[in-house]
Amino acid sequence: MRRFVWPAVTLLLMAASFGVGRKTGGFRPLPAIAATLPGDETDFSRELDERIGERFPIGTSEETLILYLSGEGFSPEWRRREDANASAFVWNGLICQKIIRIFWRADERGLLTQVNGTYQSQCL
Repeated sequence: MRRFVWPAVTLLLMAASFGVGRKTGGFRPLPAIAATLPGDETDFSRELDERIGERFPIGTSEETLILYLSGEGFSPEWRRREDANASAFVWNGLICQKIIRIFWRADERGLLTQVNGTYQSQCL
């Protein structure tokens, strides 16, 4: 009986490991600007908004922001009419999904006129 238990347990663990890997899509850490958010998750949006405003103040080149977001793994979102530009980072965990969005507007010279960040967590 023992001869069959260990292979069965091994196969079960392998299947579970495969399932977890497929569900999470591989390990991808949160962007640096969001990875160390302090305190309670209910305050994360406010803190992220403050951090992005400090790091990219009004008047900063839009290109600098875009390069940073691209380097951190953010994906651009299509702009709708007069809406602000947006880029999102989606992290899929086993039971929770974390979505970090950065919104911004720039003038005709490519300088930021507005920049904001939001954090959202959705769990099963």
